Amino acid sequence: MRDRIQKVLAGRGVGSRRQVEAWILAGRITVNGKLARPGQPVGERDDVRLDGRRLRLQDSARADHRGLVYHRPAREEIRGTSGGEGRSSLERLPKATGRRWIPISPLAANDAGLEFFVTDGALAAALTRRGHAMPSEYSVRVRGDIDESRIAGLMAAVTGTEFEGKLTGILPAGGEGTNRWVNVTCIGLRPRDLKGIFERGGFEPNRVMRTKVGPVVMDRALARGRSRAMTDDEMNALRELAAIKPGQQAEAAGSRKSSR
Repeated sequence: MRDRIQKVLAGRGVGSRRQVEAWILAGRITVNGKLARPGQPVGERDDVRLDGRRLRLQDSARADHRGLVYHRPAREEIRGTSGGEGRSSLERLPKATGRRWIPISPLAANDAGLEFFVTDGALAAALTRRGHAMPSEYSVRVRGDIDESRIAGLMAAVTGTEFEGKLTGILPAGGEGTNRWVNVTCIGLRPRDLKGIFERGGFEPNRVMRTKVGPVVMDRALARGRSRAMTDDEMNALRELAAIKPGQQAEAAGSRKSSR
């Protein structure tokens, strides 16, 4: 089946539609030996190349798509999402032969913890649309004692403020000296939001690390800068969350831009 080149390549996990269009305008993509045109129809039998490298146009319903869990250190970027020139998380990842790792709900440049990637452009697009609604968990280290009354104050700090998300739970998780760890569950809150909430509650947060997004969990044994392949159960759970049946190409999801 032939379709517009931007849609086909985004659906195969090569890049977002905006990226593909930029590559076409820069003369980096060819189709059957000729420079590609925006909106040009292509199919599986066409020889489509990016910078001279042939791209796999196999339908993603039959492709063996993969997922990856990564423990991202602080101050490491995902090049292409923040526009910076620092070290990129993508440099540490194993090669996705013939495809591209697409980050889902990427952290800001100075944040740390769980990042996860998929090679399925349709799945990435569907998950991106649901990004703010996916529950997340964080480990937060604060200075000072924390008890039930102070936890109640933190939970109330989100109500009626500029924060669009919500806290769903805070549990003490031990610590040493003046530092204490708490496990935070939330929806739609970023690390900087959590820092602001704890500061309003009279705490000094000195570390925020994401540990879970939706069904994807960062193992405690996964060292910083290391990655692991997702299990079939995790991939199926993501497809269920995105309303994509295993082995099915979601045209509705594929019609949206994938994560940048």
